[in-house]
Amino acid sequence: MTNKINTFIFDCFGVIYDPPLGGWYKDNMLRHGHIDENLGEILKEFDLGNLSEDDMLEYFSKYKGITSTKEEIRSEIDSYLKLDLKLVNIIKGLKSKGLKTALLSNGHSSFFERKIYKVYPEFKDLFNEIIISSEVRMIKPDKEIYLHALDKIGSTPEEVLFIDDRQENVDGAINLGINGFLYTDSIAFVKYINQLGINLDN
Repeated sequence: MTNKINTFIFDCFGVIYDPPLGGWYKDNMLRHGHIDENLGEILKEFDLGNLSEDDMLEYFSKYKGITSTKEEIRSEIDSYLKLDLKLVNIIKGLKSKGLKTALLSNGHSSFFERKIYKVYPEFKDLFNEIIISSEVRMIKPDKEIYLHALDKIGSTPEEVLFIDDRQENVDGAINLGINGFLYTDSIAFVKYINQLGINLDN
């Protein structure tokens, strides 16, 4: 396999971190048979930066059966945030080989500042560039955010491997000529990059 890949662009939630909102929603709503048909559009506005964290918490506090206050909901959602340390070490290994790494995440910068950067200050050091949807007012899988990422990190599509846990986001990258990998776990990812000729053990 001919490998031109020298840049790895990672999604955050569902890849590096467990998705905290997804965990909370599943346990508090789906488990009780409640489905919010408007949630997708609400999350889109949040990821674009048009809604704040407080706006989202206010929205969730009005769900049927939810008795928690906004601050209690915030703490509950935060508790689902789990860092994949195995993948963190893999990213460190890629950087140590002189390969470029970037983060491209749908999400709100206020959450990153409050919960990720403060809790894990070294997080920023994992990446050459960090692109958060609310800061650039673009979201995956729209093509503009991928083009923005390519420009920011200075790589061509064929030099990039984009890693995400959602097929539609991977497809959005592939449609622009970017190599895509649907993430399931770190073991499958290491196996894939080994096939590319990238061995982190030496």
